Amino acid sequence: MNYLAHAFLAQQQSEAYKLGNLMADHIKGPPENCLLYIDGLSPDQQQEVLDGIRYHRHIDRTVDHLPEVVALRTQFLPEYRRYAGIVLDMAWDYLLAKNWSQYSDQPLAAFAQQEYQWLQQSKGLQPPSMRHMMGYMVRNNWFVSYQQLSGIERALKGLSIRIKRQNSLDQAASEIPRLETKLVAVFPELINHLIKQPFVLNVSERG
Repeated sequence: MNYLAHAFLAQQQSEAYKLGNLMADHIKGPPENCLLYIDGLSPDQQQEVLDGIRYHRHIDRTVDHLPEVVALRTQFLPEYRRYAGIVLDMAWDYLLAKNWSQYSDQPLAAFAQQEYQWLQQSKGLQPPSMRHMMGYMVRNNWFVSYQQLSGIERALKGLSIRIKRQNSLDQAASEIPRLETKLVAVFPELINHLIKQPFVLNVSERG
């Protein structure tokens, strides 16, 4: 899952929980490493941020290990197979954005602006890498841009530039239309399965 799908899945949660949910990829190691950035929050809010990080990681693990997703990775062309996980994450956002009205009564543009607003208001609680990335997200309206394959191509091109070694990630978006029939067959069951995932993690998952 990429940012739009993660935001969609957690949209009914508190802003602290949602902050953790979108912060997860910017926190290396244990979720508690985020406490450096959120010491101004109350203990209860800090716990919500931690739970948001854990929920994001739980969703990613769930998706990565689904047999249908594992099978899809093997169907990527050899030159793009090493990037299959990244491309599939973007593909799920593309399919969610493209079919948004099937999953939400709120227009995607309105949802996007709602998310951007609280993200901008919480800048002081975000790691530098997240702050930098969110600036690009808001200015370029990433969530709405994902309705078009060109938006996915731009996102993958940006990721390609950030990878230090030579890579072909900037061309890998071509796998989405090539595999679209199979992606479309998997996506509805995938997103509905994730919608049912619990938000309150058990004690062992909280560590």
